[in-house]
Amino acid sequence: MDLMTTGLSVFLFLLSTLFLYYSATKGIPSRLQGDQAPKSKFGLVPVEGFVSGSRIDPTGVDIIFVHGLGSNPDTTWQARKRSIELGSDRERGVCWVTDYLPEDLSAIVGQGVRLFFYNHDSFWKQDAVQTRLSDLSNALLNRISSTIKTTNEALVQASKNESFAVIAENTKAALFLGTPHRGSNFSRWGSLIAWALRPLGSSPSILDELAYDSVSLLDLHKKFVAVTGKSLRVVNFFEQRPVQIVAWRQFRWNKVCVPEQSGTYESPQVQNIGLGVDHYGLNKFESRDHNYEIILQKLGETAKPYISDTKHCSYSVPLGTVNCYTERHELSTAIEKKLHQTHENSDLSHTLVIHGLGGSGKTQLALKYAEDHKNEYNPILWIDGKDEGTVRSSFERCASELRLSVDRGSAPGVDLADSATVLAVLRWLRDRKESDDPWLVVVDNTDDVTWGIKKIIPKGQRGSVIITSQDSQSSGLLNGSCEKISVNTMEPLEATKLLLRHLELDLNTAGQDIQHICSNIALQLGYLALAVDLAGAYIGNDYDPRVPRVPRVALERYLINYSRHQELLLQNDDFRGLSPTDKTVWTVWDATLERIKSRNLNLRPDLLLKFLAHFNTGIVQTELFRLASLGFWDVKEKLFPRGQEFPDWLDQLVKLNGEEWDDFHYESAIKPLVRFSLLQRVNGEWPGTTMHGLVQWRAIKYEKDQPCDFWYFMFVLAASYRTSQEEARPQFRRYMITHMPDIRESCLDDMRFDDEKKIFIWKTVSEVCYDEGRWKEAEELQVQVMKTRKRVLGEEHPDTLTSKANLASTYWKQGRWTEAEKLFMQVMKIKKKVLGEEHPDTITIKANLASTYRNQGRWTEAEKLEIQVMEIRKKVLGEEHLGTLTIMGNLASTYSNQGRWTEAEKLEVQVMKTRKRVLGEEHLDTLTSKANLASTYWKQGRWTEAE
Repeated sequence: MDLMTTGLSVFLFLLSTLFLYYSATKGIPSRLQGDQAPKSKFGLVPVEGFVSGSRIDPTGVDIIFVHGLGSNPDTTWQARKRSIELGSDRERGVCWVTDYLPEDLSAIVGQGVRLFFYNHDSFWKQDAVQTRLSDLSNALLNRISSTIKTTNEALVQASKNESFAVIAENTKAALFLGTPHRGSNFSRWGSLIAWALRPLGSSPSILDELAYDSVSLLDLHKKFVAVTGKSLRVVNFFEQRPVQIVAWRQFRWNKVCVPEQSGTYESPQVQNIGLGVDHYGLNKFESRDHNYEIILQKLGETAKPYISDTKHCSYSVPLGTVNCYTERHELSTAIEKKLHQTHENSDLSHTLVIHGLGGSGKTQLALKYAEDHKNEYNPILWIDGKDEGTVRSSFERCASELRLSVDRGSAPGVDLADSATVLAVLRWLRDRKESDDPWLVVVDNTDDVTWGIKKIIPKGQRGSVIITSQDSQSSGLLNGSCEKISVNTMEPLEATKLLLRHLELDLNTAGQDIQHICSNIALQLGYLALAVDLAGAYIGNDYDPRVPRVPRVALERYLINYSRHQELLLQNDDFRGLSPTDKTVWTVWDATLERIKSRNLNLRPDLLLKFLAHFNTGIVQTELFRLASLGFWDVKEKLFPRGQEFPDWLDQLVKLNGEEWDDFHYESAIKPLVRFSLLQRVNGEWPGTTMHGLVQWRAIKYEKDQPCDFWYFMFVLAASYRTSQEEARPQFRRYMITHMPDIRESCLDDMRFDDEKKIFIWKTVSEVCYDEGRWKEAEELQVQVMKTRKRVLGEEHPDTLTSKANLASTYWKQGRWTEAEKLFMQVMKIKKKVLGEEHPDTITIKANLASTYRNQGRWTEAEKLEIQVMEIRKKVLGEEHLGTLTIMGNLASTYSNQGRWTEAEKLEVQVMKTRKRVLGEEHLDTLTSKANLASTYWKQGRWTEAE
């Protein structure tokens, strides 16, 4: 009986326990049940209206809201707010991240913010996913792109894995809302509950990691501080009120969930802020109260420095970092630091000279700094300081970027420092005030300082200047008042990483044998950045179709090729006195050019490189090849009517497909040069290619027997000829001018051109100069054309008269009326005598002379000639001919300028009606006639008719 009673008691106890357990746990949701699971999606979820298709610029700052362990993403950020609607009291949810923050944050920082929720399944009470903190952080890293940032454990993981390195690099700040850096007071209770819920499938292990002052949390915090250091801004918000656990009548049991000593820590980049809420109020705000405003302010302060300004920011840098750019952390950090140093009595705010061995990566370091700081400077300008020609071309580009109005007709021979374009840009930079944005100018390739580049170094108190040079004394360009960085060879690990990147590998994916060979190659190349980069390009493209592309095979093949050329390198006298690493640059280019040549015997990219090296303006636009192809055959016929042989590879580059340029051969020849980094593609309005100065130097020395100077002359002349014929793309003329070859008579004599061909050459180039408004250059060439034709053809030959008329027109464009009038008079008299009074050419010259009188205010003389022209054109061409209508309009304007309104009105009415009938109501000339007539009415005070 006692045994039965005991058994029954035990049974009833177990049954009661199970009932109580069931009663206590039946309210715990299971995320395996659809009606109990969160409605929000898991993963990276954009805040509606703040990403795709929104008014927010997606290139600025990304803010991710990550909820805590075990939280429900539906309610984590949501507070309950009571409202009265239609007379009934009820509660509604308020999510401050979606309801308040988009509008309020935009008001502070403007456009440029994206908001995301990161929702993860870390519910630990029932049917839990068995996971750890590191698993959750890796899941976050795998969810986001390289432009989205994350924090804490995820940052520690990112720093360990190169695949996520960009995330750690681009994370600028972390705001913690009650994060338990040392653990929570509730973690022990939570662990006990989790263990009690094991029958329901709980996950106690994830809570064990949050035990107060646990070793795992301590290690995580040390790693986090070590990884972020001074690069990450941290704001810790901690609760200042306890959580109410039990309340019964007058009895209260309150406890702080995450105490201040756990929710904060001290560091130079850390700010700790207390809020007057309990732990569960740190992420829930039912209104825009004081605590919400504090968090909003800190979000705005943190985000604003990294958001691009909505105004136009000028970034005139025609280059970009190479695709396989490898970060050189020590040098990049030094550049950042030194560009914040100031010098007393300096003409600039910040100055830095980056000097070192040619090919050591100075230009790429400067480019990386410019790209990374686009939002901090306006403008950022790039000057190629190789020589006067590249500097002049760079200032032309910068003036266009700054939208400066500059007279580009400077007389030839003007000193660079006195050039109107250079002076305009320097003046603009110098005159920036304290209220203006800071600017940055990079003067690159200042290896030769003897020709006077110091005169064009910008000055201004809002400015920063970076100079790159092989000359360690180039700080003298800034009077010694500058910071200096010496760029030497790469660190061994950096050089190895660079080689691996060319093979699409990294330290995690490449085996030890591959890394060892890469280290050996880098050692052989002396860790010179340019040499390692070119070697990587060579190796990455070095494969035989009959052999599988195995990285080890390509690397070993490179070592063999290098050993074959080493002796030749050491014997080369051109390198005497320079460091040994320069010799490896020559070796790599020689081997690369040899491989390119052997694999492309028909295209000859090696000779294309040599050809491009003759362009001294830095960038060779693809448009040049299109223009040259369309004009090449005409120019060839003009200069060599009996035929002139050109190499097949050059003929293919300018090959036509119908009436359009066939760019297939050009692109095919460019690709291997780009692949081997011998050329860099340049994007922008006029895409093209550019090459490093040392590559250009090496290419010019390549196969010296090739007549590249002659090919260059023919190519640019053909492009110029087509430019003067084509109206579709006149904007390119300014770039065309910079490529002009030497066409002095002595040079043309060396090429054995006779007078007729010289005239064609000068005339072709003068037309480009004239159309571009380079009146001085056009005038000089037109004078040569006129004198030569006068000597060869005689004073009264039609071509001689045309040359005079063209020169007169150039004088006219410059406002030199007396000189223009003199020539027009000479031409008119001879044409009257030779061609007759009514010949179209005679009439045109008369009209031009009349226009010259009009521009001088000599109305009577202008009127007399215009009447003569009008009467002859009426007689010869007819009343409704466009030429007749034009001269009638000019005569009406002459009457108007003399106040003879009736006569002007009569002609203008006649011109308007005829144009309306002949050309149509909406033709531009018809509308111009109407406007002229309206102006005549207005000048007479006839407002109604004018209107």
